Amino acid sequence: MVTLLHHRTKLNLRIRRNLLITLPPNTDVTERSQVKSPLRTAAIFMLAFILITIVASCSPDKSDDDQTSTNQPSATSQVAPTAQPTVTPVPTATNTPGPTPPPAPTATPTPIPIATPMPKAPPSLALEMGRLFVEKGIDFSTIYTVSIGAYEWPTAALGCPDPGAFYDNSDAPYSGLEYVLSNGLQTWEYHSTADDSHVVRCSEIEAAYGVVKNMADEADLRLRTSATLMRRDFSTGSFEVRRKMSAEDAGQVANLLNQNVVLTLSAPCETVFRIDFTTQNGKSEFEFICANNYKAFDVYWNGFHGTAPTLGNIIGPYLTGDPIPTLPTATP
Repeated sequence: MVTLLHHRTKLNLRIRRNLLITLPPNTDVTERSQVKSPLRTAAIFMLAFILITIVASCSPDKSDDDQTSTNQPSATSQVAPTAQPTVTPVPTATNTPGPTPPPAPTATPTPIPIATPMPKAPPSLALEMGRLFVEKGIDFSTIYTVSIGAYEWPTAALGCPDPGAFYDNSDAPYSGLEYVLSNGLQTWEYHSTADDSHVVRCSEIEAAYGVVKNMADEADLRLRTSATLMRRDFSTGSFEVRRKMSAEDAGQVANLLNQNVVLTLSAPCETVFRIDFTTQNGKSEFEFICANNYKAFDVYWNGFHGTAPTLGNIIGPYLTGDPIPTLPTATP
């Protein structure tokens, strides 16, 4: 408002100055006052017009104010945003599976041994006690039984083989009893068959010095393809084919020789028979029965010597009807 009055005063002075300048200098005061009156009136109207125009131009447009007020939210209605604290999410604790512990060992219950009664003493036990007294001079009153037990063995040797001997193993296992006698200073071990018909005095078997061999394994008899029974012709000294052996009989011979036996090195005697095994790896020859001792059933292989009485039961049927070989007589 002060600015508007200031403009009005300056304009009024400018108009009066212009009106005075336009009058001739020689105009007197009366004429000047006569001229001044109509001019003043005109100036007043002009001034009023100008003031109205200025006021009109300076007054704010209500429609604009209304539109502005409509478009802009009021200070009271516009709510300043409230700063919210930033919430950092806390990770949810998860159960991370750790290493699986090894399962606890299952306790294996220890079997409780069941007490079994001692088998009844076989009749041979009393006989062996008397033998110790008679043959070895052991005081009978000092002999007592240490133990009696039932056992099974893989061959007819009943667990106590003679050195170099091949025993029957076709009916394995072989059942029987083991009993031990003692006088407090020495012990004697015995193995008997189940029916007590045969007794092996294990403690009295003399140790042999030799080499433990398994003929069947070393000759690869498990890879056999055939077996032939040969017989010596004493007139020529060479072996001739007697008969081809069946696969079953060849298997029995191979099984008989499949034992760990203490063999001795010995030059072969003049043998009567020979079995030739053909295997996938070659040929193996087993000579048996010496001409000067048919009952011994000696067996020779690669310079090693043993005995195999059971072998006669296998080859016997192949010799049925054959004459007993005789040694050539010396000519005078």
